[in-house]
Amino acid sequence: MSQNDLQTILLFVRSLYAPCSIDKFPIQILTALPELVGAETFAIGSFKIRGTPFLPRFYAFPDPEVGMAAESFTSQRQKFFTHPVAKRYVKTLDGQALAISDFFSESEFQRREAFYAFFQSLGLKDQMAIHFELPSIGNADQFHQGQDHLVLTINRDRRNFTERDRLILNLIRPQLEQAYQNIAAFTQVQEQLSQLNQATEQVGLIALFLDGKVEWISQKAGELLHKYCPLSKLPNLLPEILQRWINHQISLLKQSTEIPSPMSPLYLEYNGTQLTVRLNYHAALERVYLLLEEIQPHVFSVKYLEMLGLTKREAEVLFWVARDRSTHEISKQLGMSDRTVKKHLENIYKKFDVQSRLGGVMYALQKLGIINL
Repeated sequence: MSQNDLQTILLFVRSLYAPCSIDKFPIQILTALPELVGAETFAIGSFKIRGTPFLPRFYAFPDPEVGMAAESFTSQRQKFFTHPVAKRYVKTLDGQALAISDFFSESEFQRREAFYAFFQSLGLKDQMAIHFELPSIGNADQFHQGQDHLVLTINRDRRNFTERDRLILNLIRPQLEQAYQNIAAFTQVQEQLSQLNQATEQVGLIALFLDGKVEWISQKAGELLHKYCPLSKLPNLLPEILQRWINHQISLLKQSTEIPSPMSPLYLEYNGTQLTVRLNYHAALERVYLLLEEIQPHVFSVKYLEMLGLTKREAEVLFWVARDRSTHEISKQLGMSDRTVKKHLENIYKKFDVQSRLGGVMYALQKLGIINL
């Protein structure tokens, strides 16, 4: 192998690691192959060794119709594995370069009528192939989806493959396998980033530099800000009330020499709903993050009072207490004695750690987010 051959192989390998989407990668391989070895047709195929359905898929260069013909011919498993190289690979999983001429003489090849007829119809007399395992690829395109192995072939109209051709294919085989592993990992990372971006856009999140300037705002955060306070007319500037609060919190962070304690959130209200803004400081990234959360206040009802740890009867008593009913009125309303009502009230005071009816009602209102004290 000459120095020029090695240089050409290096350029081919570099092309394998150039950024490329998974659906375009097979064509990228095929269009680069002619610089390495000469042939009438180049093809790459994906297939599944076991299981159903058995649907090999092929791309061919420079004539795409060769790939379609190969798909049609090999759609039956027995036809696919009449190929001596494919048959050997399934048995050994050794994907090193082999040619049809390594197994059959020209006369033997011609006697395998069905097999030979396919190649003859394309004007081909020999084929050399390498195989390798296909890594699992999330959200794969049709060519790769459901497949677990790949075959790369060079096809000629005469029997003239050389050891140089074999050596070149064997040298690029591990590089092809590694390139596919890289692109599978890259595709997975892209998918995860896409999912993360979608999730982030559904969360009210704002990233700020330490000087208080906005780095980015999620779509949800922008919608919440527009709802709860007038937006600044200048791009990437927050509403004045929010910016003042942020600047104050950041100044406290800069003055502190100790580990910062959790900061009290900012509350904004609009038409009975509440926006809670929490600030978090990431020292390693030197960033401040705001989490915006809209809270729908709970209705003051028996159902929600039970969620505070009261029994149904206790919740009913407190519900009527909040409506300024006397002990006797509550007892008649609920069909119980005055003494039982008082007992329920004592249990409420104990559970809420309060001393009076008003204390019990105020505690419930605060915990349900109806009022802020």
